[in-house]
This record gives sequence, structure tokens and C-alpha cells, in this order.
Amino acid sequence: MDNTQISAAVWRPAEQWQADDTAVELRLKVMRRHPRNAMIGIAVSLVLALVVSAFRPHVSALSVVFVLNAVRLVVVGVRHQVRFGRWLTAAKDLLVGNPSQRVAARIVTHKGDRTVLAVGPMHLRVLPVSWGMRQVIARTGEITMVGPDAEGNAVVFVDSQPRPLTAKVVEAPAPTEPEPIARTSANGAEDEVPQWYARRHARIQLIPFVGLFLVYGALIYDAQQRTFLPGFAGFYVFLLVVSTIFGITRVFGQMRLSTLLAAGQWQAHPVTVEAWKGDERRPFADLTLVMGPPGGQHRILVKHASVELVANISATGTLWMIGLPKDRKAAAVGVPGHPVVAAARFA
Repeated sequence: MDNTQISAAVWRPAEQWQADDTAVELRLKVMRRHPRNAMIGIAVSLVLALVVSAFRPHVSALSVVFVLNAVRLVVVGVRHQVRFGRWLTAAKDLLVGNPSQRVAARIVTHKGDRTVLAVGPMHLRVLPVSWGMRQVIARTGEITMVGPDAEGNAVVFVDSQPRPLTAKVVEAPAPTEPEPIARTSANGAEDEVPQWYARRHARIQLIPFVGLFLVYGALIYDAQQRTFLPGFAGFYVFLLVVSTIFGITRVFGQMRLSTLLAAGQWQAHPVTVEAWKGDERRPFADLTLVMGPPGGQHRILVKHASVELVANISATGTLWMIGLPKDRKAAAVGVPGHPVVAAARFA
């Protein structure tokens, strides 16, 4: 197996006016919108619970499921506000007019998605930092930083990742054992960070199905109690079956990312971005690219493309691909050695 390492140009923030970077601004909007999304989800769940209860004299398992989902969203919303609420206000000021600094960084310790970096004489607690991001930091030995301000707040960027990371100056912690550096390779099967991302991405796609199966279970239990009005359970089952079928068709390509990565070697192709349908409500959306010279151009449709993938292609004019999407068969696209992967096909 070829284990030749690949060096790929990636997105990095501009030296100044980071908030003018559309990818950075989009990620900030997603973070700001999170509490609003949680409130909408809470309201919808409670309304559904009330509607279900109106059709029977006693508390149903289905209404309990909806109430528990509302409670879950309350916890998620509060946790997000505690972690990012005050920092988002500081980040807004930091990212307007303050120059970014390319600085050497070393991972001192990490727990969960919290990582402490040694940056010169300072120590920064940074979150959320995934395993893939830690691998990029460990391999490059650098980050891009804006700040800190008078209260110790800073904004950190990892190469290829336009998401601003929360950073705070802290006291030096006790160091932990360094993680092994992941292998990078021109061979997609041996490029460990994209493979990690593909497996993680596939697991995330399964989360909505857990909720669907809980609703299925609650419906079955309530149907056995024979307290629903005629046709009510059937209507809900119909909606759930349609939702399940739609969900399976939507995530099918995402579940195959690891297999698509293992199908060959990374190859670089010059492309231009024609359209991307993402926004703060959907940071993953269909991306249309144009590849090839005039007269022999092909349009490539990348399903469920992240803002990270769009930012890297826009910054470098390059699409890294394993295989060629043809005959409606998918191929893997992304950035070698980085947690940026998606499935593509010719449009």
C-alpha cells in the first residue's frame, strides 16, 4: 500500500477582518442561532405532547417522549449558553479590526472537547476541539489566534476549519501524555484523520433515527392500550414511515464515506464553486462545482457539503477527490489529512 504523505493547501483566516470571511461569519451565525433553534424545538415538542394528550384521557407514552425531548432541548440550550454566550459577545468585538496572529501551539492537556494549548508564555483553554482538530494542531504545531482581550478571551482557528473556537487564558495545568500523531497518506484507506471524520459523521447521521425509533416504540405501546381514537395511530405511523424512508435516502451516501475513502488515492482537480445552498439554518447543503476546461466541463454535485469543505475549495481552487463520480456512483471528496470529507457525483 502506498503511504506517501500528501501536503494540501488549506483554508486559513485572513490576517485581518476575519468577520468578513463568509465561512467564519456563517459559523458564528450558526452558534448565535442555536438558542433560537432550541426554543423552537421546545415549543414544537410541547405542542405535539398537548395534541397527543388531547386524543386520550390519560398520559400517553408518545406525549412523554415529546416532553422528554423538550427537556433535552432545554438542557442543550442552557449548556450552549453557559459555554458560548458571553464568549460570542467578546468574539464579535475581537473579530472586527483586530489582526490575527499565526503562533506556535503545543497541546498540554485535553479532556473531552476541552484542550489546553501552550501558546508562548500563555496557556489557552480551547473548545470545542475534536480529535481531528487536535491532530491538525499536533501535526502543524501552529494555530491562528485573535486576541486575547483584557478579560482573557480569544478566538482560535485551526487550519482547514473556519469555525471560531472559544479560547480563554488559564493557569498552566498538569500536562498529560501526548496523543500519537495520526498517519497521513495519499492512500485514502490509510489517511487516518479523514477516515475518523467519515466514521464519526456516519454515527451522527444515525442520531435522528434513535428519536424515530423511540416514537415508534411509544406508538406501539399506546396502540396496545387501545386508548387512541380510531385512525390516530395509523396517521402517526404513516408520517413516521415517510420520515424514515426520507431519512434513509438522505443519509445513505453519508454512511458510505469511509468505504469511498478507501477506494483509491487522493487526486487534486482545479475547480470553481458555482453554487452552494447552505446558510445559518443549514451549514451542510448541496454544493455544485465546475471541473475541466471550457468545452469539456463537468458539474460535480457534492451532497451534504459542509461550510468547511466549501471554504477550503474556495480558498485553494482545488478539489481533492478519490476516484471519479460517474454513472451516478459516488466518490469521496475532502482535504487530505484534515477532518473535511463529503460524497460527490457528477450532476
